[in-house]
Amino acid sequence: MDIRLIVPVSWKERLQNRRIDTPPLPPHPLQNKVMYPWYWYTPRGFRGSYGLSMWASIRAQCNTWIREFKPQHLLSSWAYPEGVAGTMLAQQLGIPAYVKVHGSDINVIANIPSVRRQIISWGKQVTAVIAVSADLGKKLQKIGIPEHKIKVVYNGIDHQLFYPLPPDQIQNKIPATNSRKILFVGNLKKEKGCMDLLESFIQLSPHYPELELYYAGTGTMLPPMKKRCIEAQLQNKVQFLGKVKHKELNYWYNIADIVCLPSANEGVPNVLLEAMACGTPIVATNVGGIPEIVTDDSGLLVPAGDTHALKNKLEEALHRDWNRDTINRHAQQFSWKKNIQQMLDIFGCLNSMERRS
Repeated sequence: MDIRLIVPVSWKERLQNRRIDTPPLPPHPLQNKVMYPWYWYTPRGFRGSYGLSMWASIRAQCNTWIREFKPQHLLSSWAYPEGVAGTMLAQQLGIPAYVKVHGSDINVIANIPSVRRQIISWGKQVTAVIAVSADLGKKLQKIGIPEHKIKVVYNGIDHQLFYPLPPDQIQNKIPATNSRKILFVGNLKKEKGCMDLLESFIQLSPHYPELELYYAGTGTMLPPMKKRCIEAQLQNKVQFLGKVKHKELNYWYNIADIVCLPSANEGVPNVLLEAMACGTPIVATNVGGIPEIVTDDSGLLVPAGDTHALKNKLEEALHRDWNRDTINRHAQQFSWKKNIQQMLDIFGCLNSMERRS
């Protein structure tokens, strides 16, 4: 398929980082196929107007580019404001509209009444809504999206990037230690449960002197978390790695004994899929689509916000004899190849493409 991407960049981000619209460097396949229009909106009390603002921003800056391309399908990624803007563009072009929802756009943002009304509106107009989990699909039905329009398509994993590594390859990137490691990967924000994990680790640490906690990511919770580490005198046991390059996460997943994601809400987090592809067991919250991807052989689940229960599950995971090969095999079912086939089928392109091939 010939693809063009529109990546609206908010005026706030644009002013903070003037290089944010730098296009991919050659020989990237998307070179000259991506536009980064300014996304103008009025912040704070005007959230209900964001969809219309994004549509107007895209139309003003990309209209000629879109019409010259003559698209046959329009897919918006995120329920709001992208779903509103994309559906309006598709209607003007007279082509089918599709929206993909990921998690917090339905779990959190759709709880705003003015936003929910707009999601329901485009939900009745689009050809299909793609949800990354069955749980999200049920929530879409609950707010009023017709059931026949909802398609569940799980995200995939790049199995050439995330896979089990022998110890010698890991040691070339990460110095070997005798410690056992719990790894968190994600934004350091309250909803991700990063502070809950720290509190649970503080309870565990006196009983496991060899245990260390690693955070890969940045965010607003970093200062209070560092302060809490100092209070608990665990500065040497908790490591903040900052932003880790995606291709380097494979080493951290492989060296970790457990990957923990105690989020308050989720769709299907790629972090867990990637960790399982490396054969690493999971401890995560029983929210969103997580129970759909974590089996008894690949991880343990815990209620969100319960730090004592999280501590107990982490301890249970540390004592269990996990089979990393079994975990890796479980993760093989989540692939981008399968995802692509399902998406093409939704677009009605799969049969025609198979005939051409």
